[in-house]
Amino acid sequence: MKQYARSFASLLLAGMTAFSYVLPALAQTASLASLDEAIGARDWARADALAAQLDAEAGRGDVMAAYAASVRHALDGECAEAVVLADLVIGAVPFFVPPYLVAHRCYSDLGQRDMAAARLGSLQAILPDGPERDVVSQMLQNAQSQGRPVFSGYFTMAPSTNVNRQTGEDTIDGGVWGPGEIPEEARGKRGVLFSLGGSVAVELARSEAASLSGVLRTDIRFSTVDEVFEPSFTAELPITFAVGETARAVVAPYVTVGLEEDVLERTEAGVRSSLSVPLDASQRLAFDLKLAAVERHLDPGRSGLLADGAASYSTSLSPNMNLTTTARAVYNHTDDETLRTLVGTLRARVDTLFDNGLLVGVEGTIGQRWHWRPAPFQLEDQVDRFATGRIEASHRDITIGPLMPSIYYEYTNSWSDNVFYTYDSHDIGLTLRASF
Repeated sequence: MKQYARSFASLLLAGMTAFSYVLPALAQTASLASLDEAIGARDWARADALAAQLDAEAGRGDVMAAYAASVRHALDGECAEAVVLADLVIGAVPFFVPPYLVAHRCYSDLGQRDMAAARLGSLQAILPDGPERDVVSQMLQNAQSQGRPVFSGYFTMAPSTNVNRQTGEDTIDGGVWGPGEIPEEARGKRGVLFSLGGSVAVELARSEAASLSGVLRTDIRFSTVDEVFEPSFTAELPITFAVGETARAVVAPYVTVGLEEDVLERTEAGVRSSLSVPLDASQRLAFDLKLAAVERHLDPGRSGLLADGAASYSTSLSPNMNLTTTARAVYNHTDDETLRTLVGTLRARVDTLFDNGLLVGVEGTIGQRWHWRPAPFQLEDQVDRFATGRIEASHRDITIGPLMPSIYYEYTNSWSDNVFYTYDSHDIGLTLRASF
């Protein structure tokens, strides 16, 4: 029991600090930090007093008192009582991560693995794409794949005013040579982008400290403009483990093979990793990093090394609203020096879960791309700038069989000293995801 309590407390504290229970009448997070400390020390008298203070200031009922009681029951091995209280807290404060972890662990110990996976699935559904969601997704995959393979799939259809992301101009300034006409095939075109894929995952090994899975994944891309099928096939071995007392990490070596129709276009081998680290009781950092060697068989000059890293910061603005900010950098170190690029982006996103189950995400992204060569008829190295706005919506209770739909609208504007990188686009997309 002591060993179970220690491991459960470590997992719980990691989730406890993932999102702040930010109260409308409480601007500081010190009381939540104190509750965090009291739970970690199993000082239940102090924890109950702090929970009562938080509940009185919030005016939402005995939410934190129920949470503290659920933790105590869980640590005492009374999981039947713990899951009832944890589920009540989830219903009251959907963006508060710790009760999801309480429910997941206790449902697992009660032998109700479907319910345990469902709690991680609910948590995954309210998190935006990024490092934090990657860790939770891997935990969910691990939970679902115990003793059986897990299949998942997705389908996206996105009509766009500029599906090939090409220029909207029809002429180019040739300097002393005068203006020139941009070929029709190099201009932006309306169309639809289809993306679909699926994966199968199996658990290969598990211990108290880590788990190892095997994953096979297929992705297919098709544009009505290019009219070329671009399938890719990936095999990876994700390892999930704890780092210290509170952090969680995923490391996954992988190999990807990409085709254009039936012609080998790309092979990629590398490792991706995600790390989730608490800052304090109300804030959390998460990191993604991918390093890979890429071989472009149809364009050898673009072969080389790829480094893709991101850092994200998350906090709760209210029990039903979460803010995530992300900084990302992608560097392509191609064999042909003139084809190298570095892309930096900053993104801010607010997700709101309404009482009726509607989840709405609003985000904005700005970025810049540096090239290692000048734009046409220019002396300085090319620089592109771009901005994107996006809104998407889904509903926790709306499904089509095993599929969960979401819709989005996205606007992108790119401007550059190279006319071929100056364009805008309006996209409307429908995404369907399933796991079984």
